Amino acid sequence: MALGVKKGWMFLLVYPAVSGLILGAAFPPLPLGVLAYVALIPLFISAQRLGGRQAFTAGFVQGVFFYLPTIYWISWVSPPGMLGAVLYMSVFRGLFTYLFSRVLDRFGTLGLWSAPILWVGFEYFNSLGDLGFPWAVVGNSQSSFLPLIQYSSVTGVYGLSFWVVAVNLVALALLRDVGRRKILLTAFAALFIAPLTQGYLALSEEHAGEKIVVAAVQPDMPPVAKEYRGFKYNYGKLKPMTELAAEQGARLIVWPETAVGYMKSETHRRDREQVQHLVDTLNVHLYTGAYRLVSGSPVKVYNSSFLFAPGKGITDFYDKTRLVPFGERAPFPELFPLLRKIQFSGGGFVAGNWDSGEVQTVFEGPDVRFSALICFDSVFPGFVSEFVAKGAELLVVITNDGWFGRSSGPFQHAEASVFRAIENRRSVVRCANTGVSTLVDPYGRQSETTGIFHPAVITGEVSVRSDLTFYTRYGDLFSQICLVMGIVLVVMAIRRGPGRAQAANTTADTQAENSILPDGAQGTDVENWAGTSSGSEVAMPFLDHLEELRWRLLKVLAGVVVGAVICGVYSDQILELLVEPIRGLNPVMRLFKLDVIDPPIRLIYLKPMGMFMVKLQIALAGGAILALPLLLYQLWLFVAPGLFDRERYYVAFIIFSSTVCFLLGAVVAYSGVVPLSFRFLISLGEGVNIEPQFDIGFYIGFVLRLLVAFGVVFELPVATFFLSKVGVVTSEMMRKGRRYAVVVGFVLAAILTPPDPISQLMMALPLVVLYELSIWVARVAGKRPA
Repeated sequence: MALGVKKGWMFLLVYPAVSGLILGAAFPPLPLGVLAYVALIPLFISAQRLGGRQAFTAGFVQGVFFYLPTIYWISWVSPPGMLGAVLYMSVFRGLFTYLFSRVLDRFGTLGLWSAPILWVGFEYFNSLGDLGFPWAVVGNSQSSFLPLIQYSSVTGVYGLSFWVVAVNLVALALLRDVGRRKILLTAFAALFIAPLTQGYLALSEEHAGEKIVVAAVQPDMPPVAKEYRGFKYNYGKLKPMTELAAEQGARLIVWPETAVGYMKSETHRRDREQVQHLVDTLNVHLYTGAYRLVSGSPVKVYNSSFLFAPGKGITDFYDKTRLVPFGERAPFPELFPLLRKIQFSGGGFVAGNWDSGEVQTVFEGPDVRFSALICFDSVFPGFVSEFVAKGAELLVVITNDGWFGRSSGPFQHAEASVFRAIENRRSVVRCANTGVSTLVDPYGRQSETTGIFHPAVITGEVSVRSDLTFYTRYGDLFSQICLVMGIVLVVMAIRRGPGRAQAANTTADTQAENSILPDGAQGTDVENWAGTSSGSEVAMPFLDHLEELRWRLLKVLAGVVVGAVICGVYSDQILELLVEPIRGLNPVMRLFKLDVIDPPIRLIYLKPMGMFMVKLQIALAGGAILALPLLLYQLWLFVAPGLFDRERYYVAFIIFSSTVCFLLGAVVAYSGVVPLSFRFLISLGEGVNIEPQFDIGFYIGFVLRLLVAFGVVFELPVATFFLSKVGVVTSEMMRKGRRYAVVVGFVLAAILTPPDPISQLMMALPLVVLYELSIWVARVAGKRPA
């Protein structure tokens, strides 16, 4: 009993605390991002062993021990604010652990794979509303591993969080299941190979676009002195550094957040005129942070920024939109107006009475359209992408991180700019009063980076781009899907979960059954994986099985209908996504030095019902894809009662791996095969000056056929794993049939793909590679001889 109590405290306090500390150490400025790959293992173990309030407590403890070393620097401004932020964010970590434990109760081992979905759902939820605080997103810990994080141009930083949590799950399986180490090591390697491959492809791109010389001025003014000494002191520090930047060839010069006090009010007209005189003399554009006061009832005060142009004065301004909760404004001011009069922080001018901006400004600079983010704005991925979608070709971040002293805060804040650059494929000019200032290229590579608390001027060329990434176009779609899926999983778990007591009773029954089995046959016979169930339930009549299957298929059909309705509502966005591969804006075409199609492909519809049929096709295909998890879940419920625990584990593994392989195949088709196939087909008409023009129905059918075909083909290793487990195929059998398999692969490619040689060749070659991989899978997964 004493031992049980001791272990209980370990799972309740020690494991979560260790998890939080390791995860906190993975964040900048420490170069220990690899720790994030194992940091969540202790928390997941606790979630499996605890339930109810204990699971919540474990998650809360993990949150406290994670957020304390991660955002301790808030105490430089407001110790109570730091404590409140830690406790507030830890509540969500407790909720995650509690709900995760409920899902584990309901789905068993299969429920483990809900962790990345639930985690991303919570991270995205924490970014919403006036209390949004997406600072310590787990994906941020990977900012120094540039090849790994390039796919955030599709999913945003939340996709990195999903990946990190998935790596933790596979690492946990490796620690627990030595017998399947080869398979799990393969899965672990695959988790790295896929993003690394995409990352190196992205980093090898050459973007021959326009460039502009910019400069960031880091004056290193003490935050309090900057406020109290006023414009003369600040301008005296900034002017000579600005002149130096102009001498170095900068056309756009950036000053930090609130660098020169108020700019628009009449009482500060002379200050404004001095800045304008400097701009006219140097013939440069100057972008600076300042305050903006709007008279009225009540008076409104904004943390703003302004662009000065030679001979034109202030051409535009932007008001900071995302305000620090309680530090700059009390949340929900319409509901709690009295909170705005309370001073929440100790920074003097950092009080809870600022107003939030409402317009996302795109400035017209010297041959560049840019948008600026003020301090806290830059940590909101979706918010930043909206500026780029509105036309920003360059991003500028101004901030005053001097409030946080010589802590990790300025470095963590700077790393957020790396992800904003990659997500939107935009250069970022980051200008901080006391550092860190840096120039970031569209792939996250930093140059001219400064330290903290010393004056500096950094000047360099940055690229100007107008193309839009998937993330820029669709924002936080990935994290929103995770949030919806997480809600569905939680509802299913809460409504139908068996609870800890029932699970314990089931375990006791299984142990009782095992006690009467001969030695070596307890639990599941690993060598005879496809054995019969040891359940003691009365066998269900055949017709009852059919009735149950019918009802489950009807539920799947209802899911398809619901999915089709959803896809029908968003058919225009889905159609835009399906058209994207032929625009020549993908890394594979640039890697092979293929030109953008000129003239561009025209998609038309030739019949009155043509567009209706296309959208119906999209709705039905999308509904079937959205209902696929429901189909797998219903099939799982149908077969699970007749399986051993070991069999259930393998089925869960097969479901997960088959989904990943299908998606991987679809991505290969979408990113490479579709554009290359069309490039080949269109090239056939270039010599005779014929303009490409396709029926939209043909095009959508062509793309969907390739996506499904490649998704199915990439299931070959999973199918081999299953057939090896049941003894149908062996590695020796596959080796002997290699020569025939190559021929079958080419024939199969001809059948599954459209009748063009490029798509057929690009399917046949992966088939050969997958067949070789499947031989190894068969050797690892095959049944051992008796």
